[in-house]
Amino acid sequence: MLIIDFHTHYFPDKIAHDAIISLEQKGGIKAFTAGTRSALEKSMSEAGITLSVNLPVATSPDQVESINGKVANHNRAPVLSLGAIHPLTMDPGRTISDVRNLGLRGIKMHPEYQEFSPDDPSLDPIWKACITYSIFVVFHAGADLAFKPPFRSSPAKFANLHRRYPELRMVLAHFGSWMQWDDVEKELIGLDIFLDTSFTSGYLDDAKFAELIRRHGADKVLFGTDSPWRDQKKEVAAINSLALYEEEKELIFHGNAEGLLGLE
Repeated sequence: MLIIDFHTHYFPDKIAHDAIISLEQKGGIKAFTAGTRSALEKSMSEAGITLSVNLPVATSPDQVESINGKVANHNRAPVLSLGAIHPLTMDPGRTISDVRNLGLRGIKMHPEYQEFSPDDPSLDPIWKACITYSIFVVFHAGADLAFKPPFRSSPAKFANLHRRYPELRMVLAHFGSWMQWDDVEKELIGLDIFLDTSFTSGYLDDAKFAELIRRHGADKVLFGTDSPWRDQKKEVAAINSLALYEEEKELIFHGNAEGLLGLE
């Protein structure tokens, strides 16, 4: 079966080692790869993953143009990349237009690292530009091991954003909001929002995981691992072990991702 991992990260070779060490210390977890693109591709090969999607995060506005230029230069199989934007970017319309012109299909945003609330009205120009240029947004959602509560994102805030901008194509990482799955069930299940599976297996009961996938609709769920922070091979096995129909797994493993990424 074709498998697309919609949630991965890698770093340039010259900074990967230091970046991994720093993030391991901040989050209190060990990485499963060296954090480079070549290490990711090796992990993919061992896991039977055909394509991965790299999700860069800009932690300051002055990083955005450089990040987008660099990832665009390496935006080719077996690892595609999304673009980056920062909440304080001065001209979000131009930046989102540039993302589209660079051939990047979406952007990644992280409410904790970038210090914003998803439903903050000051970010409306970003969402409007994404709708105009048909760019989807992948959000980190819920708790994050590297930060202490209260967290800036929550299912209720994402639901509010969706009500305000139903045309905005949203992908919420960690199955809607990590470790907030009761609120995910209350606020998000059934809405026209994509949820990825990253960092969920082992934290959410398997039977409940499968139930929520079915209630939400497998056509709105994306396979993701959060590599290098999870073992890709084990994550593939975890999804395969869920009590889902093969047709549902096909959508989760590749069908939905192909649609978002504009793949044949």
